[in-house]
Amino acid sequence: MRTPGNLPKSPVARISAVEYERVAEACSSLFLEGKSPSFESVYELIGRKGSAKVVQGMIADWRKEMAGRFMAGRTNPDLPEDLITEADKVLAVVWRLALEKSDAAYADERAQIDQAKVDMAAKVAQAQERAAEFERETLSLHGELQTFQVRLQGSQSEIEDLRRRLTDITTLLRARDEQIGQLREDTVRLASTLENERRNHEAELMAERERHEQTMEAERQRAHESVEREREIAAGERQYLMRQTDEIRQTAKANEAILKEQLQEAKAFVESFQGRAGRAESDAAFWRGKTEAVAEECSRWQRTSEEAVGKIEGFQIRIRALENELATLAEKQPPKGVASENGEKIVR
Repeated sequence: MRTPGNLPKSPVARISAVEYERVAEACSSLFLEGKSPSFESVYELIGRKGSAKVVQGMIADWRKEMAGRFMAGRTNPDLPEDLITEADKVLAVVWRLALEKSDAAYADERAQIDQAKVDMAAKVAQAQERAAEFERETLSLHGELQTFQVRLQGSQSEIEDLRRRLTDITTLLRARDEQIGQLREDTVRLASTLENERRNHEAELMAERERHEQTMEAERQRAHESVEREREIAAGERQYLMRQTDEIRQTAKANEAILKEQLQEAKAFVESFQGRAGRAESDAAFWRGKTEAVAEECSRWQRTSEEAVGKIEGFQIRIRALENELATLAEKQPPKGVASENGEKIVR
């Protein structure tokens, strides 16, 4: 059995990044392992060197060389004809299977390469589309840049105008500062004048307050004395009226008792002489008139009592009016620490 190391060299001289002997050795190794020497497996063994077209050509040359070697072995005269025939059959089957596997692997690899080309073309188209989009964006940015440059020139003019306005405003502010300084000096002088006037006014208010307190104290004393006198008079009158009212009530009660007693006697008399109608009628009329006279006397005493009560209520009203007047006079006197009408605080 041949090994990869003693395989014959290709009769064709080759110049490539990969040598034919390296490709032939990889194909033989795969073949001896019972594997089909496909492009992908051979390309992997040689370190993925050289172009795909050159490597595929070398694999095809190796297959032709191997077929030639098998055909040369058939012409050996020392081999029996039957052995050669059977060997040809076996070699034909092996060769056919190898070709089928190689073709299938090649077709699969070719399909993968075609799909890779399609994917690459799609990526290229996508890249071209993105490049066109970038170009459009670049043109748009150029337009915006020109617009910004125009606006920048306008802004510079506005900035110069603002600078001139700022200079004018600064001049005005300096003049205003000088005016404010003058106003502050005037304010200090005015505050000093107002303080002097306030002190003078406060002294006048103190004197006026003392005079007012003296006047109010005199009025309060007179009002108090007047109220006390009125209270004494009202108390005397109230006691007198209360005595009269009590006497009237006592007299009314006495008369009422007498009348009740007389009524009882009249009733007894009427009852004892009911059989004597004529005399009883005249006696009844007599006692009826007497009863009406007594009732009229009671009414008179009742009216007298009501008049006395009215007088007492009148005196009470006068006393309350005097008390209210005294309270009003006390309220008019400003207490200690209360501010006067002009806002100054009065201290007792």
